[in-house]
Amino acid sequence: MVSPIYLIAGTLGGAFFLGMLRDQWRTASYLLTLAVLALTSWLAANWTWALATGATGTVEIMTAGTPPPFAVNLRLGIAEAVLVLLINLTGLLSALYLRDTLFQQGRRAMAVLLIFIMALSGIVMTRDLFNLFVFFELVVISTGGLVLLSRDARSLAARFKFRIDTRVVSNLMLVGIIFAYHATGSLNLDSMAANAALLLKGGALAFFLIFIAVIAELKVFPANGWALDIYESAHPAFAALVSAGTGSATLFAVDKLLMIGGVPWMTVASAIGIVSFVGANLFALAQHNDRRLLGYSSVAQIGLVLLVAGQKDVLGEQYLFVAGGVLVAHAIGKAGLYWLSGLLTGRDLPAWAALRGQPLLLFAFASFIALLIGLPPFPGFYAKWELVHILAGEGRLLLLGLLLFGALLEAGYLFRWFGYAIKREQPSDQVASSLYKRLVIAAAVVAAWALAWLWGELSPQDNLLLATPLLFALLFLPLEWLPAKLKNLLAIGGLVGWFWLSYPDYDPLQLIFGAIILVGGALVLLASFQEKGRRLGFYPSAMLMYAGLAMLIVAEDAFTFFAAWESLTIGSYFLILRGRESEPHALSYLVFSLGGAFLIFAGFALASGGNPLFMLDALQQLTGPLAGWVFLLLAIGFMTKTAAIGLHIWLPGAHAEAETDVSPMVSGILLKAGLFGLFMLLINMGRQEFYGIDLTHAMLWIGALSALLGNLMAIFQEDAKRLLAYSSIGQMGYALFGLAMMNHLGWLMALMFVINHYIYKSMLFLSVGGVAKRTGTRAMYRMGGLITLMPLSFIAVLIGIIAMSGVPPLSGFGGRWIFYNAIMTADYKLPMVLIFLSGPIAFLYLFRLIHTIFLGQLKDEHRRIREAPFWLILPQMIYVLFLLAFALVPGLALRHVDAYIGNFLPDGALSWEGLTISSEFGYWSPVSIMIIIGVIFMLLFAWLLFVNRKAQKVKQFNIVYAAERPYRPETTHFAWNFFAPYRKALGFLTWPLFERFWGSIVEILHTLADLLRRFYNGNGQVYAIQLLAFVVIVYLFSQGG
Repeated sequence: MVSPIYLIAGTLGGAFFLGMLRDQWRTASYLLTLAVLALTSWLAANWTWALATGATGTVEIMTAGTPPPFAVNLRLGIAEAVLVLLINLTGLLSALYLRDTLFQQGRRAMAVLLIFIMALSGIVMTRDLFNLFVFFELVVISTGGLVLLSRDARSLAARFKFRIDTRVVSNLMLVGIIFAYHATGSLNLDSMAANAALLLKGGALAFFLIFIAVIAELKVFPANGWALDIYESAHPAFAALVSAGTGSATLFAVDKLLMIGGVPWMTVASAIGIVSFVGANLFALAQHNDRRLLGYSSVAQIGLVLLVAGQKDVLGEQYLFVAGGVLVAHAIGKAGLYWLSGLLTGRDLPAWAALRGQPLLLFAFASFIALLIGLPPFPGFYAKWELVHILAGEGRLLLLGLLLFGALLEAGYLFRWFGYAIKREQPSDQVASSLYKRLVIAAAVVAAWALAWLWGELSPQDNLLLATPLLFALLFLPLEWLPAKLKNLLAIGGLVGWFWLSYPDYDPLQLIFGAIILVGGALVLLASFQEKGRRLGFYPSAMLMYAGLAMLIVAEDAFTFFAAWESLTIGSYFLILRGRESEPHALSYLVFSLGGAFLIFAGFALASGGNPLFMLDALQQLTGPLAGWVFLLLAIGFMTKTAAIGLHIWLPGAHAEAETDVSPMVSGILLKAGLFGLFMLLINMGRQEFYGIDLTHAMLWIGALSALLGNLMAIFQEDAKRLLAYSSIGQMGYALFGLAMMNHLGWLMALMFVINHYIYKSMLFLSVGGVAKRTGTRAMYRMGGLITLMPLSFIAVLIGIIAMSGVPPLSGFGGRWIFYNAIMTADYKLPMVLIFLSGPIAFLYLFRLIHTIFLGQLKDEHRRIREAPFWLILPQMIYVLFLLAFALVPGLALRHVDAYIGNFLPDGALSWEGLTISSEFGYWSPVSIMIIIGVIFMLLFAWLLFVNRKAQKVKQFNIVYAAERPYRPETTHFAWNFFAPYRKALGFLTWPLFERFWGSIVEILHTLADLLRRFYNGNGQVYAIQLLAFVVIVYLFSQGG
């Protein structure tokens, strides 16, 4: 094999050769630059493959033919080879991206670029301290030149501030090297590591000066003001190199120094890393300039890798896997985003809305964001899974908590940015059409997904990219060019087919949820046939959500469960974001859902005791205070998805603003993920106490309050879809209450609500969506009298509210009957009072829904509207048949699951004798009830027809002729006045206290970020003072201060 020395000699020789060419030979110079970088990249790839496959071992290069300390030595192991490959490939792609600029600047700029790449490779490979200093100096000098490649006028000032701070850093490092040589007599890193005790005892200050100088080169928070100016004003291709290349090389230098410093200095590195990760992400919240935001994100990500380096003592053999996963995700994701920014002319975040007309670039944007955050299936997800579990196992819970908090901040501002790109007004500026720049971005996307597969193979966990549901979802990406109707047919076939293949392996509980998710999801997708065109982005998002749900219900281990949870969260976020006014609501949903996901993550990590290969049934073995903490974390995490009161504020806007066929997905199907998680939790852990508090009793109260307040908030809504959204909070409250009762019939009642809620809420959202589509409004006071024009929609709503209200003969009555039997044996009375109060309140909003939309006077502007489209009506009629069938023969769905629940709660099971269901308190005969109610209805209907046989229809009085046209609902709308007394009496219960609480938290974070970021005022002297203050603070901390 070719000697690794050519990894440095190649770029160095290319730079010298460029110096001998004529200025006019720009094409030759550029081709030479590309050839050199391509050669070194190939050489690095060759060595990486050989080292990874075991074809060769770590190579030591003696530059003068003799071992150190008489000569400088270089080393190439697997870590060095991967980093050199990363640096050279990033350099090659950046050189391609910089084509026009390099042609304009000439061979000198190309030579400086090669020197920059060479110096970074040298930092990675050298084992000599002074040699490390020389390479850092070359990086500083070449950076000063390459910053000026930008057309931004601020780049000159940024270069000046950069030079000031790097002079301080270089002096610190040089003085430290002199003192270290005096203390040990050697500058070889391996020799110094062998004599670390001598160095740290007699030359502690020397090591500190070297360490802090290299840390400062990382541009960590808060001594990073000068670096932010570089990131903001430099050419995006060079900013990508600084973030990916310089950051990676310098982090490896820190890793080599920690070999000398040992555990005490690993603690210092961890502290700097976590402060940088959280602080930079907090400051990024207040950023509106895309490149400055990317600068803060770069600082945060480098802080995260520094934190990982500081945990090397506990990560053991997983160190390279974890550090490498986070580092390559940062390098490719950040480089990709910088390259993307170079295609846009606007620098404010909403300017990225220009990407909306470029589906491939938008996919690249989403991929890079997912890569940075560490979402499945990318390397960061596998790396963070291992890291968090090891932190939990070692009891480093403060670090774990800060890590997850920083990750949530990062996800918040990155997805806010993505929401701007999707929903904000498209600027007039066009996206640059440069083919070679787009090819560079495409290469980064391919690398991101290739690494996702590679890290899945390297991980001890299952490779997520080999999971069939996830592969099926990704299949829709290359099929985006197909018509929506064809993709819809394929999606329906996939869902039904997967259910058909999977159901023999389902237990009764999984069968209920699987039928709702897969068969029910296919039924909802019938409504999507109404859409025309290609409907870009809908099917990959929907199938990602369904893939996550399908994987969730069969997960046996914590890793698969959590990966499925995050997948369904991201897929549903993209679906919700498609709504017309959904941007803030989708972001709210995402932040709450990821916050809940991180609580679940922490709960699994604590439960596992540091074992990443943790099975869900091992939750049964937890005891003592740990069990209470795990139960609490998991329960809160699952309740974010059920929108329990206090965690509900994302739901009304998300459900109301979603598209017509998306609302039933997120209400009727998505919410069931939280209930399935709670079932899993209670089956495995049962009742748990948290410092004397029965947590299931607390859940009982949360369920009761959710039912009461959700229903109360529903009755005062004028938006029909918001009314249904708030009612979902109430309905999920009933299910949560049933689960928390911890008795057999309570669980059965919860499952009855799972089935019922899916059917009638999907049906009602489709009905109301059809009405809104025809009338052009969701405001109920602008509707009325639609019963004759939209009779099928009226029938669907009528059947739905009968089922929801719990009156006979439909399945809602069966749920109420099981519920009343369940509470007969329960001990808690006061929460039951709240549940009973919720019933009449639910009737009020149901009455409002049907009366306001379909009864009363028809508005003039609605006289010519037609029934909802066929593809919206068809699933509604199927749901009507389902409700009737479920009401007649509930045993088809409940009998087996009733027996299954008996495995966990044996007392109180129902008796199933033919079509009659019995309990110790009475019996329920669905067929008899249906016949009796049917006969009564027919008799009353016939009597009304007879009494009103001579009735004359009264035409609507046209209010225009009365010389007034009132617009406010309180002057024209019966329902407004009807509910006015209720609003006066109970309205205080619906005050938005939780919304104000969470809004205040967000406002505090944004205000804090906005205030503190003003310390970065652009003054180079201030930046130098901040750097010196940082040095002093770290020194005091390292000395125990």
